[in-house]
Amino acid sequence: MTNLEQSKQKRPDLSALFIKSAFAAALILLGLNWPRLLAGKSALIERDYSESIYQTIRRGISSFTSLVPFSIAEFLLYFLVIGIFILLSIRLIQLILRKIRFRRFLGTIVSILLAGGIVLNLFYATWGFNYFREPLATRMGLNVTSRSVDELEAFVLKTAQEARDLRATLHEDENGVFAPEERKDELFSRLPAAYTALSEKHSVFPADATRAKQIFWSQGLSWQGISGIYIGLTAEPNVNADQPPLLVFQAAAHEMAHQTGIASENEAELVGYLACVNSSDPNIRYSGLAYALIVAGNALYDADSARYLAVTETYGDAIWRDFTAYNAYWNAFSGEVRQSADRRNDAYLKHNSQQSGIKSYGEAVALLLAYDEKFGGA
Repeated sequence: MTNLEQSKQKRPDLSALFIKSAFAAALILLGLNWPRLLAGKSALIERDYSESIYQTIRRGISSFTSLVPFSIAEFLLYFLVIGIFILLSIRLIQLILRKIRFRRFLGTIVSILLAGGIVLNLFYATWGFNYFREPLATRMGLNVTSRSVDELEAFVLKTAQEARDLRATLHEDENGVFAPEERKDELFSRLPAAYTALSEKHSVFPADATRAKQIFWSQGLSWQGISGIYIGLTAEPNVNADQPPLLVFQAAAHEMAHQTGIASENEAELVGYLACVNSSDPNIRYSGLAYALIVAGNALYDADSARYLAVTETYGDAIWRDFTAYNAYWNAFSGEVRQSADRRNDAYLKHNSQQSGIKSYGEAVALLLAYDEKFGGA
């Protein structure tokens, strides 16, 4: 083959690589700029996506993925991470041994970036646009405002009484810690009915959330301080089932709230709580009440620590045993891995217009009090 023929053969390869690179860059750039492009368009997103297109998408996907008892997303992630590592390792070895040219190695990287750009945009198309919908408080007519310490204290006292009375009826382990007799997956299967009950009270919430799934390697999430994760690409609410049962059902309900189209973390916390306390199962109701007691109690402590300490005298020993065991579990996973995961999650939430980042989880107390004011409790 002459030098001229070789040159002609290389040009199409280089042109194709350039086009693929440009396409990958364009997709990644578009995916990273959706928050900026959709800023100020909440009414449009609400009407044309969250209440219509999105519901069709998630119902279509979940009609298949919900038939599988394990998390498809979890094993897809393992497959992709391992597969990409193996592919790049093979290409690197081939390059070192001069079995392939650098252009082939570069082409593999570009293909991975192109796939990443596609997945990034699919993330927004299949769920992420919900970050930019109208606030739940607006849709429910809730008055989210600064609350007095008296209001906060009254809410904590009321929630503590409900939680204490319910806790006295529940099963506990040999250490006196809350431990339902049923398996976690059995209780997860009762949460869709809780969403049906919640929808009957408030039509703003869809009635057909699907059951949350246990993550196979749940302890991996614990090291990152994650109690659950929703994957829109497979429409699967996923739960860290290794954590103590105290808040695991509220965590499952939280991820199911994401599936219904609630993207903001503080809103998902409220909806998860409401679903739990509307459940017919006392274990699930207690999980929701315990969550509300913790976040509202933390807010009361920040506002007036003396009044908080006085209120905690009403909790009862059983609730304190549950809280102590719960804190001991999560304290065992503190460290750099968790701090790094917190930083990534904080950056992710802020990128998607959640200005408070990971602090937004604790801001649900404002929504809890606003709901309590309007509807008189859950």
